[in-house]
Amino acid sequence: MSMHRDDMTPLERLGASRRSFLALAGAGAGAGVLAACAGGGGGSGDEGDDGGSVSGEGEVSDQNPLGVDEAAPVSAVIFDGGYGTEYAESAGEKYMELHPEAAVEVTATVNIQQDLQPQFAGGTPPDVFDNSGAQKLPIDGLIPQVADLSDLLAAPMVDAEGTVEENLLAGATTPGMFNGAFLGMNYVYTVFALWYSATEFEEKGWSVPETWEDLMALGETVKGEGRYLFSYGGQNASNYYQEMALSMAAKLGGPEVLTAIDNLEEGAFEQEAVVQAYDALEAAVEAGYFEPGGEGIKHTDAQTNWVNGSSVFYPSGSWIENEQADVTPEGYAMTGAPVPSLAGSAMPHEAFHGTAAEQFFVPSGGENPAGGAEFLRIMLSKEMAANFVELTKAPSVIRDTVPEDGFGSTALASANAMIQAAGENVFTYNFSDWYGLGADSITNWTSFLKGDTDAAALRAAEQAMIDGVREDDSITTFEAGP
Repeated sequence: MSMHRDDMTPLERLGASRRSFLALAGAGAGAGVLAACAGGGGGSGDEGDDGGSVSGEGEVSDQNPLGVDEAAPVSAVIFDGGYGTEYAESAGEKYMELHPEAAVEVTATVNIQQDLQPQFAGGTPPDVFDNSGAQKLPIDGLIPQVADLSDLLAAPMVDAEGTVEENLLAGATTPGMFNGAFLGMNYVYTVFALWYSATEFEEKGWSVPETWEDLMALGETVKGEGRYLFSYGGQNASNYYQEMALSMAAKLGGPEVLTAIDNLEEGAFEQEAVVQAYDALEAAVEAGYFEPGGEGIKHTDAQTNWVNGSSVFYPSGSWIENEQADVTPEGYAMTGAPVPSLAGSAMPHEAFHGTAAEQFFVPSGGENPAGGAEFLRIMLSKEMAANFVELTKAPSVIRDTVPEDGFGSTALASANAMIQAAGENVFTYNFSDWYGLGADSITNWTSFLKGDTDAAALRAAEQAMIDGVREDDSITTFEAGP
């Protein structure tokens, strides 16, 4: 996920990157239906149309579990976006410490497609690359050339007990599973939360609401100050509240509520958990808890209003602190919490929407695929993951790599606390990304948050979106579920 200041929100860029890969992966692999498993775990290496295993022919040992040729050079291409490239350069240096005979070249670029497409066409791709940014590489025809990374998941950690997979956060492998094979290793973990100023809450003696009833009660207090619970950017980001509502629905009815939507089921948006979540948001709209004028502004404006005190909460991913760094007042202490729970929720309050981004691939046609996978194994070490976190203030997909103080970032510390508290109680959804429904969702949610349509009409509009996808034979659909 890049952090460019443009019209796209981070949520849109995350979805566009995943959607582009999925759509083109389906075309490249010739698959009518591409199953994207919601559970963890890699494929066996012979189930998909990928380019084979990443294990090499070198001598296998505890220090070299992937059988890397110790003297073979390694080339890595890294997208130079919001996370920079220093973390990957450090991994390259560590590689040469562990394999002194090897030379590692780490190249930075903002134009992945322009730089790598000729290399793939000429049969000389890098050994590992970070496919990210606006100029990410189109994947059409590439899937047969991408190595299965199951052996990477099964390999022991560089500097910790257990395998790589055993040290990953819940849901980290989900975005990289295609047609039964694990092809993409996502490195950055995104925590979706309700963000607020811990300083304000402490000064006013407020408790962060854990139930919807408590949130609505706080809304009255905030309204009495002439302020609002929420701001929204209706031009391009009102669907941040779709994310909030669907997270509440998943906590109420369980993750299977989202699986039904991902699978484009008839009546998916009339599931009782979805009805209750959307009705709750309608009550907040009717109570006047959303800042007026949101329909005419973008996410950056709404978020600026929020941190400057017009509103108290904003639902977003854990990129929010970095995105708002230039305008957040000093001492704000931006902090995230799980979205409030509806009465009778099946999942604990600590459950949250979590997923992984920044996807790395190992081309099987490179000179040294085993070296590319070993580069990733080193990146996924506790040491290198902690280094990434310190450099970027973003969680990595490796467990227990964020100190309690979040390296001085309140947002990172709170995201880490949420991860620790939730354990395996993490969920996600994919329908909006898979089928490019973000723009339609924004239209629907902006009308709703402005007060022009009610929750029933909103659900009907969203159901019509997924019905349209299901009934269009020209669209490749994807199967959700374990």
